[in-house]
This record gives sequence, structure tokens and C-alpha cells, in this order.
Amino acid sequence: MADDTSSSGFGPVSYKPKLAASAQRSEVEATLRSMPGVQGVGEGRDADGAPTWIAYCKDSDAASRLPATLAQRTVVPIVSGVIKAR
Repeated sequence: MADDTSSSGFGPVSYKPKLAASAQRSEVEATLRSMPGVQGVGEGRDADGAPTWIAYCKDSDAASRLPATLAQRTVVPIVSGVIKAR
């Protein structure tokens, strides 16, 4: 296996999921990513174990504009600041 990392220890990451994202996840992700200030989207669980959508937002203003729910799941905002690619 070839080492694709640079001398800094960062490099390409191989990602080959066994399952494709569901149509519902793709739609929710597109909806959230289209909102100003949303930096990323993920899935998680709330304190009771119920599935949630997680929206990483650049600031609290962006977080405050998110819908409470999408596709029957709670949307959990996380203020992450601006996410920059290296």
C-alpha cells in the first residue's frame, strides 16, 4: 500500500463507503448546505438516542436561522467557526 501522506502527516484519505447515502440524507444535506453560513452536515443522536441532523455553522447567526426539524429529525446546530480546507 502506497503512503500518500505528505511530510506534514496530512494527505489524501481513501474513503470507500459500503453504502451510498440515502436519498433522504442527500436531500437534507443539500437543503442545509444551501443555507448561508452552514459549513458542513452530519448525522448524530440526541441525549435520548434519537437520530438527528447536525449542521456545522460558521456563527450563531447562521445557527439561529436553521429549521428546528427536517425530514422528521431534529436539526442540531454546532457553531464551528469557518472551516477551511488545507
